[in-house]
Amino acid sequence: MRKLFGLALRQTQGFVQSLLEIRALDLSAPDYSTLSRRHRGLEVPVPVKPTDQPRHLVADSTGLKLYGEGEWQVRQQGWTQRRTWRKLHLGFDARTGEVVAQTLTAAGTDDASQVRPMLEQTPGEIGRFYGDGAYDRWKVHRLLAYPPKPRAAPIEAVIPPQRNATQRIAKRRYRPIEARNERVQSILHMGRKRWKRHRGYHKRSLAETGMARYKRILGPQLAARTWEGQQTEARIGCSILNRMIHLGKPDSYRVEIMN
Repeated sequence: MRKLFGLALRQTQGFVQSLLEIRALDLSAPDYSTLSRRHRGLEVPVPVKPTDQPRHLVADSTGLKLYGEGEWQVRQQGWTQRRTWRKLHLGFDARTGEVVAQTLTAAGTDDASQVRPMLEQTPGEIGRFYGDGAYDRWKVHRLLAYPPKPRAAPIEAVIPPQRNATQRIAKRRYRPIEARNERVQSILHMGRKRWKRHRGYHKRSLAETGMARYKRILGPQLAARTWEGQQTEARIGCSILNRMIHLGKPDSYRVEIMN
């Protein structure tokens, strides 16, 4: 309730207590100090619907403000050293739009460093990994070629190489090197724009849609002040988004228009 409606701790306590009284339940809402204390170590499950098909994981990151000046004050008067952000890394299922993996890090953390925890969090088999140029790192290519999950098949990477990328020559055959060389050769042959259209790279925009949905519904700022509380708050937000998707997301598909 606190995260969804943007309430303070005391407001959350009063709001929950009023709901209990309306329902005539002989219960009392937890004290606001108890909420603050237990919030740090709370285990929050993120509901994800099971599937028998390999998931297509779309990854991206966005910033959540912790404290500091607002956007208008920064534009007019600049910002100070107290302006602090956290970086939220999210992995979405391209078919359902669910958040299947999430991590919260410091603002300067590299996106590629969070690929391993996202792969480990994603339930089931992963068929493809969509990411922008920030994920074009050899450590990412090795993880996708040799996934951390036991007996997992190699994951196809839909990551555009850098514009000055060249093919890498190795004495032995390695999965990550061969996969990236194939992407570089394909882009040189058909062009970057045509390659993106051919490989379905446009699905990466689903991550930007998911980020916008998170910030519009839950807000662009974290309320918790401790590191453990911020981790819990970010996970609660992902759980809320998935529950909303399970309740009301329509199924969309192409139809043929007959003249």
